[in-house]
Amino acid sequence: MIRDAILFCWQVDEWVVSLFNALSSRFGGDTTSLEESAILQLIEMTRAGDRPAAERLYRLHVDRVFRTVRGILRSDADAEEVTQDAMLTILTSLDRYVPQTGTRFIAWVTTIALNTARRRFRRRNPEFRDPMDLPPEQTEDEVERRLDHDKERTALLRALAEMTDRERAIVSLRYGSELDASEIARILGLEAANIRKILERTRSQLGARLDALLNQSGVKK
Repeated sequence: MIRDAILFCWQVDEWVVSLFNALSSRFGGDTTSLEESAILQLIEMTRAGDRPAAERLYRLHVDRVFRTVRGILRSDADAEEVTQDAMLTILTSLDRYVPQTGTRFIAWVTTIALNTARRRFRRRNPEFRDPMDLPPEQTEDEVERRLDHDKERTALLRALAEMTDRERAIVSLRYGSELDASEIARILGLEAANIRKILERTRSQLGARLDALLNQSGVKK
């Protein structure tokens, strides 16, 4: 029974992460996973004026920033604007970054992104667009893939829009930036145990809602 519950939670987590990945940006991000020690080395190189290191640091984090703020903001355009502003702030503020035990650099990055989003676009719910709004001159396979991709984005953004502001922020930080409960708690000023309870509740609700929306639109998970 416990094993089944753990397996279900893991499957939902993996599924929701994959759906958040569908909130792709146009910034050419790097999906390579680096150890925190390598990230810290890039930070030191960037502080010393190494431009390639700064560019690598940007590519490693820009898509995660976009996915996180897109889960909170109302449109791609808003999320792209906030992402650019946040990444500029991050790269020009590295002298103020002080590594903390048990907290990764991405948590600092996400804090800046979240604050930027809150300052620029308060009280705006996520927007979902019509998945039938396709660009012209596509092959049948391309149309089908684009339809499924857009339906997944639409389902995720619709489900996020139905959450409270706090739930939406927590879910976006967990699955958009892939932060753990302790990191999210530090960013939002809450207890980690409270974050875990909210994630446990919203995970089941989000999984069921996404399943219903995607089945309704003909997309299998």
